[in-house]
Amino acid sequence: MVRIPSNIQDLVSYKPGKPVAQIVQELGLKEWAVLWNNENNLGPSPKALSEIQSALALSHLYPDPSAEKLCSLIAQENDCTSANVTVDNGSESVFDCMLRAFFEPGDELLTCEGTFVAVYIWAKANNVHCEKIPLAAGYQFDIDQLIASVGPKTKAIYVANPNNPTGAMISRVELERLVHSVSKEVLVIVDEAYFEYAKALSEEYPDSFQMRRPNVITLRTFSKAHGIAGIRVGYALGPQPLIESIRKVRMTFAPSHLSQAAAVGAIQDVEHVQKTVEVNRKALSQYYGALENAGLSYTASFGNFVMVDLGSEEDAKQFVNAMLHKGVFIRHLRAFGLAHCVRISTGTVQENDLLARSLASL
Repeated sequence: MVRIPSNIQDLVSYKPGKPVAQIVQELGLKEWAVLWNNENNLGPSPKALSEIQSALALSHLYPDPSAEKLCSLIAQENDCTSANVTVDNGSESVFDCMLRAFFEPGDELLTCEGTFVAVYIWAKANNVHCEKIPLAAGYQFDIDQLIASVGPKTKAIYVANPNNPTGAMISRVELERLVHSVSKEVLVIVDEAYFEYAKALSEEYPDSFQMRRPNVITLRTFSKAHGIAGIRVGYALGPQPLIESIRKVRMTFAPSHLSQAAAVGAIQDVEHVQKTVEVNRKALSQYYGALENAGLSYTASFGNFVMVDLGSEEDAKQFVNAMLHKGVFIRHLRAFGLAHCVRISTGTVQENDLLARSLASL
């Protein structure tokens, strides 16, 4: 029998829940709001759809392995060159490449508990030890403790800003303190998946790439504000030597031809992103009011979601079930190590109204 490595045996494969359509039918729902995956429910950019349509006729050809057009547009937007950019099938895939590109046996990844669950999964899949420290008060990344926890085996520090699923933000001052407090031999990975939302919500939100540090890599995605989560395009920004190392281990023809086309359209659709962040701003304000009226505790968010603390795992489960029967699909955060909490994404105006009405009728 073929021996499966223990780190792979210990992983649990992803088991999707029932499709939305099936739940709607089983519960006889007349209206519903899908608010569990932090997607952009306004849909994809019209320009992204147009670019996909134009690219369909070339589907028999392999995509540009360097994704030059897309990387050039990303570089223009971030005041750098294409040598500072690499793209892949979502920022999660870029992170996986980073683990393979930079980590050697015995190296350690340092992060906090209660952050993006895929970080723990890919670290284990790559046989990288992940050292996790508790979140600070307010479900924040504990910057002081991260700095204090750096040891001789620490190869990289991962922080998500804002954090998924808590929504908490690391301020410019805090991020600069972290970066300037660690050795330049320690890689600092800053996951900015919700960049467009956060910079519209706070003047204190830092653009980590603009720090131009030799050991900082910034991760971003087209899955959130740009509305093409199903197409899978993410990217990294950083110093040329680090970016080139990531490129060496990525799949040759990723992202696909159609994915590159979609991202090219999406990045040029400034109006779609502006509309998205404005709808999100109003939704967060509406959510806060509805949650307060319902007597529920939440964490102020700098993404397109809000985390609600129900106090116990059982209460969180009951809350998720109660909302489901009202047609509101939300995420229980047990897999994130926050079993007493749930996460509610923002949606369309109609979906946000349904969420508010559902909370009022609990």
